[in-house]
Amino acid sequence: MQPYNSYTDFPNGITSFGIPLFGGGGKIASAGPAKDFSYGRTWFVNAYDGGNGNSGESPDQAFSTMTRAFENLESGDVINFVGRIGEQLVTPVNVFDVWINGMGNRPRHADATPVGGNFAASQWGAPSSGAVAGQATLRVLQQGWRFSNFLFTSQGATAACAEIVRNAGAGDLERDASHAQFLGVRFSGAGIGIRGGVAGTFTEIPYNVEVGGCQFDNMTTAMLAAIECNQWYIHDNFFGPNTSQIIMAARNFLIKGNSIGAFTAAGNSGGIDLNGGTGLNQVTGNNLSGTYTIAGGYRSANANDDWYGNVSSAGLTAADPA
Repeated sequence: MQPYNSYTDFPNGITSFGIPLFGGGGKIASAGPAKDFSYGRTWFVNAYDGGNGNSGESPDQAFSTMTRAFENLESGDVINFVGRIGEQLVTPVNVFDVWINGMGNRPRHADATPVGGNFAASQWGAPSSGAVAGQATLRVLQQGWRFSNFLFTSQGATAACAEIVRNAGAGDLERDASHAQFLGVRFSGAGIGIRGGVAGTFTEIPYNVEVGGCQFDNMTTAMLAAIECNQWYIHDNFFGPNTSQIIMAARNFLIKGNSIGAFTAAGNSGGIDLNGGTGLNQVTGNNLSGTYTIAGGYRSANANDDWYGNVSSAGLTAADPA
């Protein structure tokens, strides 16, 4: 297996490859009741030349699939991966605060040609064959998951790259992916980048999701909510050409510093459409393409929204779109 000499592992459990990652600390006893508290471990997945018979605990013993890494996960763990992962997965139940990080320099397709093009790039998409139509690449079930620095692709036009869901279960039956983070992730190709909630089983409101420094391009919808979502922080993202950009029933959102590029959806939608939410959203400091009107694709959730200080073709906005 190809060695990764640019990793640095420190005795305190920090692994560095451009972005510092915490893991490898193992279990420690604490003075309080949480006797099994863990700082988490670091796992490695290499779709290019890993092996599921490996330990997964070092770059030269990387697993070949994300499924194998998921089988070993505990709360607080980190997964570093390279190559093209082709799997549609659901995160393990009652596993929290996992960080999945791509190790390529710039999120892009991990193509096999030219030779070597899939060696260091990091991409996670559906299987090349046998994918389930309309199924998300990843459904997140528990709180605090973080995703960074890789390309997310979906199965098709109606499928999501990532689904953030929440059910009405109590105790250990609660599935709640609130408090997730997407940082420096690129979402590209037909489909939905991030979907909040799923009609049917997962009808509770997911809270406090951060989407920052990401890129969305050539998608059916960049961000879509099947149900109302609350307290999402969407900032400093580039929304390139997509059919629709942010279509979410929103409550207490902060949408700030984004570039909303061209979109082609017809009617009262396509740009930033927060209709269906109870409002109190702040939309500020964004660059808005097209016409800043409801008919032009921009729609507030409620009269209590504040859309101000955005740059549009009509100048600086000081009121909700009308």
